[in-house]
Amino acid sequence: MYRLTRKRRETFSTALALIAAACLTVFVAAVTARFSERLFLDEIRTRADASLAVQAATLERQLDKFRLLPPFLAQRPDVRDLISEGSRTDGERVASVVAAMSGAQEVVFLDMSGRTIASSTWPSQGPHSAGLNMFDTAFQEAMEGRLGRQLLPGDALRAGSYVFASAVRSGGQMVGAVAVRVDLASVEQAWALSKDPLLALDDSGIVVVTNRPSWRGRMVVEAPGGVQNPAVAGMPPSPMHLHARLRSGFEIVRLDDGAARLEALRLTKPLTVLGWQVSTLANTQIATSQTSKAWIIAALVCLLLTGAGWAALEKRKATVRKMRDDRAAALRLERRVRERTQDLSQANKLLAREVEEREAAEAELRLAQAELVQAAKLATLGRMSAALSHEFNQPLAAIRSNAENAQLLLERKMEDKAAGNLEKIIAMVERMAEISRTLKGFTRRAGTELKPVRLVTVIDEALMLLSPRIKRSDVEIVVDKGDTDPVVLGGRVRLEQVVLNLISNALDAVGGEAGAKVGISLKVEAGFALIEVADNGPGVSEELRSQVFDPFFTTKDVGEGLGLGLSIAYKIVHDFSGSLNVTASQDGGALFTVRLPLERESRAAAE
Repeated sequence: MYRLTRKRRETFSTALALIAAACLTVFVAAVTARFSERLFLDEIRTRADASLAVQAATLERQLDKFRLLPPFLAQRPDVRDLISEGSRTDGERVASVVAAMSGAQEVVFLDMSGRTIASSTWPSQGPHSAGLNMFDTAFQEAMEGRLGRQLLPGDALRAGSYVFASAVRSGGQMVGAVAVRVDLASVEQAWALSKDPLLALDDSGIVVVTNRPSWRGRMVVEAPGGVQNPAVAGMPPSPMHLHARLRSGFEIVRLDDGAARLEALRLTKPLTVLGWQVSTLANTQIATSQTSKAWIIAALVCLLLTGAGWAALEKRKATVRKMRDDRAAALRLERRVRERTQDLSQANKLLAREVEEREAAEAELRLAQAELVQAAKLATLGRMSAALSHEFNQPLAAIRSNAENAQLLLERKMEDKAAGNLEKIIAMVERMAEISRTLKGFTRRAGTELKPVRLVTVIDEALMLLSPRIKRSDVEIVVDKGDTDPVVLGGRVRLEQVVLNLISNALDAVGGEAGAKVGISLKVEAGFALIEVADNGPGVSEELRSQVFDPFFTTKDVGEGLGLGLSIAYKIVHDFSGSLNVTASQDGGALFTVRLPLERESRAAAE
């Protein structure tokens, strides 16, 4: 019973939720449609209003350009004379020149009775009397002392025109009038660039100017409710019926011209001087389409949100059920955790003890490595001891000889020559002190602190330590330090040991061969300093290149090496964030390259 009641309650709540979601969807769609319609119609009105202002100004400029032409012509003496005399020949000539220069459609000279004296459109021969029936309204207004105006409406085949007329006085008396007819076709050509319909209506609702030729000369009839009014007396055939209504605060009209119906937003600008109204009919189809899309999208979004809410609700129900199941599983798991906690604690103790043992082993390994480095240096000094002994004995013999010579020279009162011998003695002593200082620094245990080291100094001191061996061997040493003095972060003594080991190995490789040569070069490439040691010996085969840096690996005979030099050098270079590799040299021997980051690159990487 409880389950049945609970199920009914859930069904009822689900139905209420669906009804509420449907009502919310309808409300949001309606609000979106209302808002979006106002937004799109406002955008259309802004665009249409700008277009209407430009096109209305075009019509006004076209008529204003000719409005002052008749009064100006009426003041000309030659015009007064030809009207007073009724000279047709002179009138045609003047009218033609004025029409050609001003761009008017026609210039006409009239006498006091309204009869045409001359026109710019008359043929050059034969009489022609016309004009009174065409310009009668403008002529009568001009005879009253005003600027005469008259519209000559057009039809579907030709554009209308507008007439300005002004009275001509001679001797204080009116003798006739000047009329200028302006073609409205140029205005319609400018309006043709607008994609929306444009039309100018006179005070009786007749279309006088438009960019739709079929509307020209037709009457626009306001038809409330969209019902066509019956034809009335004097109404032109086939009037265009217009029904206007307000929608979202905008005037929306539906125009029926007999061929098609147009629903558009109407904007109107009055031309007070002419008594006309210029209207534009901006198509609202885009606004209607966009509004439909907007409310459809809003409805879909609401449906999606409703679906998401429904899914979230179902997920929450599933989560509640899962939480109940998880709570029961958690209780079972908690019992198992308590049982295994003791085992894990014991395992953690064993692991901590193993970590301590590994740390102690690493400390012993580092100490053994330092001892190996020191032993390698001492072994190198041991191999150089005989040569260094000769290096010291030679300066000592020279010092003794120069000292004895200086003593004899002093006894003979030859102090200048004795001073020269003493200077030689001082130079020999400085050379021995330099060798001793270098040996003392080389034998000292290298520290772990990184300092700026000049690689040129490292190469010079390594060559000094090996100078006795180099002198005894018949090997050509070529040193190319370049034009730079690179500085790296490292230990000077340890870097000297690396260079010393590489040069010693190169000397061993070329020892006893004719034309033996060892090259040492220093370069800077892409933020790294490169020390290259190359020889023209037998080289290292590709099979052995992956093993040369392994501890206790050597290609020398038994008793000539322990195979630790290159291994130690490899470790030292990597401690300084560098690399050491071996390839084949250009002469077919071995090429060892030490690549170390420059000091600024090393500091940037450290930061």
